[in-house]
Amino acid sequence: MSEFIKNILLFLYILTIFWHTNDCEFTADTCRQLNSTENVTCFELYARTTIAFANEEHFKIYVSSDYQTFTITCSGSKDDVLNISYSLPNITLGQLDDIVIDGCIPFEYIFEQLGIIINATLKLQRGVTDTPLERSQLASLTALSSFVLSGFESINEDVLADFENLETLELTRFEAPIPAGLLAPIGENLTKLQMRENRMNMLSAGIFDQLKRLERLDLSFNGLTTLTSSTFKQLYNLTDLDLSNNQITHLPAKAFESLHKLTTLYLSNNRLTQLELSTFATLSKLQHLQIENNALDFVANQACRIFDGLTNLEYLELSNNLLSAFCLPHNMGAVRVNVAHNQISALLVQTGEIQPGQLSSLNVRNNRLQYLNNVALQYLHDSQAELSLAHNPWKCDCESVLWLNFVKLNHKRVADLHELSCAVDGSTMGKVVQLTSNDVCKLSGKEIYYLAAIAAVTLLAVVALIAAFLFWRAAK
Repeated sequence: MSEFIKNILLFLYILTIFWHTNDCEFTADTCRQLNSTENVTCFELYARTTIAFANEEHFKIYVSSDYQTFTITCSGSKDDVLNISYSLPNITLGQLDDIVIDGCIPFEYIFEQLGIIINATLKLQRGVTDTPLERSQLASLTALSSFVLSGFESINEDVLADFENLETLELTRFEAPIPAGLLAPIGENLTKLQMRENRMNMLSAGIFDQLKRLERLDLSFNGLTTLTSSTFKQLYNLTDLDLSNNQITHLPAKAFESLHKLTTLYLSNNRLTQLELSTFATLSKLQHLQIENNALDFVANQACRIFDGLTNLEYLELSNNLLSAFCLPHNMGAVRVNVAHNQISALLVQTGEIQPGQLSSLNVRNNRLQYLNNVALQYLHDSQAELSLAHNPWKCDCESVLWLNFVKLNHKRVADLHELSCAVDGSTMGKVVQLTSNDVCKLSGKEIYYLAAIAAVTLLAVVALIAAFLFWRAAK
């Protein structure tokens, strides 16, 4: 395509943006009309418009409009809502993309009087009303593709029975458990489900069984304590799962067994202490795993097998746990690892073939590392990964000369090099960038004497062997 045609298309696109008309017909004239209505006051505040309706019982409705977003808030009984609805002027606000209804139940007559046409998204909040939510009250909303229900004490199982077109659903701040059959009628098209900030320590059995097309599931901030092996069994298309900020203490070995398409998993801010060996065995497509802020520790002889199966992992977050050892990545992709703020005293390497190319960055700050063995040093040297090593009780003595030389050789890859220090002579802390091998490994006079003696004896033994060999040849 020529540059000229590209410029023409860009120009037409810009014209389309400027000439696009807002479907909402709310104007300054609308505001004046509302002001001329008894018990109605309209305030124009910059780009945001607030309309306040009030009756003799001080019942109020606030409608806020910001281009395509309206919020209608009510307080009072069902009869109060109906009475104020009947007194509204008959105007046309038109088609709106975003509507929030807070406490206005029933709301159909409000929409009719104000000429509101619902487009695709609506949020229904309980507010301060005591009017229960019923299936019949939602009859005008069944064409929605996105729906939010928030703040209700409880909900009937059949409330969503007519919402066959829903693609996105959010259920938040419910006071009672969400019924198992609530989601079954909407499983055909639902791809995104948020169930967060609810009061529930466990999920109803089979609640997700009909959601075969679900791709994203958010269960954060619920207070969940347990999951079963069958909780996610039918979610074959799930790609994102958020279980963070709950109180989960244990994950069944087969909790994620069916989630073959999962790419992102959040388990942060729970109470996990251990992980089963096969927890992630089937998650070969997982790329992002966060388990920070738990109480995790791995049994030493299992540490190198915990993450088996994560062959495409790119990010592993394990900071702020109780890990005493960590096994450097193997059978993974080029993974970034954060294990800062643990109690790690050893970095392990899986026996067999070393695969250092699978580590792209490693953060072990604020742990209990004093030494690294030669195998771990070789792995880190060959990995070419970016390293963060500071705020560990590193020792700088004759046993750590190889570690010191490793840091010097790879100084460009040590992100916190100028914070890195170690204990010289048992207690004195020295900056690694200022130390040499001679500084950390000095021989005493007695050690020099013994070394000289050993060298002399060795030399005499070699001379004796040579003499004996020469004598044997001469005799022959």
